[in-house]
Amino acid sequence: MTFFVDANVFVYLVAESPASESCLRVLEAVASGEADGRTSPAVLQEVWHVTERLLGKRQDGLIESALTIFSPLVPVTAEALSKALAVEGPSLDAQDRLHVGTCAAEGIETILSGDRGFDEVAGIRRVDPFDAAAVEQLLAA
Repeated sequence: MTFFVDANVFVYLVAESPASESCLRVLEAVASGEADGRTSPAVLQEVWHVTERLLGKRQDGLIESALTIFSPLVPVTAEALSKALAVEGPSLDAQDRLHVGTCAAEGIETILSGDRGFDEVAGIRRVDPFDAAAVEQLLAA
């Protein structure tokens, strides 16, 4: 099953979060071809921005590794932006709506994210990286 990997998965990994182990497991599974995780340039730009702003450190190596692991990236297209503009989800910001629009344009129905705002969106199933059992089920699907 194809799933979309949200920016916070990468941030939890480098921020030494309780979800770090699950996030590392996902990246390893995608890198090995065991799982069909996808992400977009918009996600990686968000990771780059957040890690520099909040953690005060550059994560160029993380971004470069993600480019390799997730290549080819899911494109952010005019169709994705159009679909994002129609997303109903009061807790989601524009960036998250763009991720939903990207998923919709690509036919991806599952997102790995700690952001509960995705739970408000019809047609998207969220898997929480803090739930190790749910992550393992996702990877096994």
